Amino acid sequence: MVLLAALASTGCAARQPTAAVGPPFRLGAVYGRPVLFPPSIPEANPNSSEISLEMSASSLHASAFKDCVAENGPFRAAIERTDPGSVRIALPSPERWIGDLHAVFDPEGDAVVSLYAMLGQLDQEREDSCFVDTAPAIRDFILQSLPMEPNDSLFNYYGYRSSRSGLELKPGMRLKVERAYLKSTATSGEGPSPEGPQGVSFVYFDVQSTSDGKVRFRRDGDVRFNPNSLRKAFHGVGLESELSARPPEIEYRLVFYGLHVPKQETLSASIIGMNNSHKLDEYERELRARPTQGCKNFAGTHSFACVDFIGWVTVTPQVSVVVNGKTKFVDCGTPVKDVLPEGALSSLTMQRKFMNSYRDVRFKRGDANLLLLVLVGGDRLTWAKSAPEDR
Repeated sequence: MVLLAALASTGCAARQPTAAVGPPFRLGAVYGRPVLFPPSIPEANPNSSEISLEMSASSLHASAFKDCVAENGPFRAAIERTDPGSVRIALPSPERWIGDLHAVFDPEGDAVVSLYAMLGQLDQEREDSCFVDTAPAIRDFILQSLPMEPNDSLFNYYGYRSSRSGLELKPGMRLKVERAYLKSTATSGEGPSPEGPQGVSFVYFDVQSTSDGKVRFRRDGDVRFNPNSLRKAFHGVGLESELSARPPEIEYRLVFYGLHVPKQETLSASIIGMNNSHKLDEYERELRARPTQGCKNFAGTHSFACVDFIGWVTVTPQVSVVVNGKTKFVDCGTPVKDVLPEGALSSLTMQRKFMNSYRDVRFKRGDANLLLLVLVGGDRLTWAKSAPEDR
């Protein structure tokens, strides 16, 4: 079973965060549900109105010979020959988007399905010499510009939702791989079966960026055993070498199987990687359709990197956040309430990255809905020194 457990911890003395520049994130509501609006959506934009945005493309290069357009349903991204300095982007209204996330019937079509289709078209246009090197930045801008409920923040940055089990692994993250070692006893006609634990091992892998912008894994320290007596017997077991040996790729994704895996199976997750997000979407769907088989059965014919986590093993992705001036890793899925001591909400300030710059997170003082906000990499939280000590 893959763990997305919360890590409860707090920092030391408060320190003022770096001043953020530009419009803030803001905690609002759609259909009475708390929603975090990104800085790119104007506050004056009604929840019932479609969203029209402009993204600077001064450092990007579209085709010089034709307009570049990717669109499906309410989503559209376009670079026009007459205005190559910007990307014009259309998104559905917040009401339509939030409604479709909750599978409310939409006579105009499911905006969630349209999003994935449009992102796939964006990748295809890139391969056809349109958008060229713009597609990854446009994809990030669109995902980070979607209003989401606080507990769905991982979608904006890593593409993860409970109904979509792949999580994009980005530089600055790390993976904790924990393996259990069980004693076994022979059972008549069925081979050995687990009897009880002998111990565990765990090891960390940093997710890093190469000089050409690809993603790679580097083991952080030795494999640790508990009890240490297991080291001699099991030091060479598992994925500790295989993961570090994977070649750098433009994108790597961790695919959770979770409850899709029958209890008798020991395949908990896979990591897949290649240079095309849309094709990774296809492979992820294929993995989730047959979760007991893993990725190695078809990785060779589809030419993508693959690691299956097999055995009594869990893999936990973690992100780095700054809590009262102290940098620490927390498990993906950790909400604000799990790093915030009781009584600190009244003095809390928070910053989050939008694309490459920090923005303030604006909320009504004491609004408990902020406690549900799931942390993402780079988040900064600060509260007054007078707040109670760590829980």
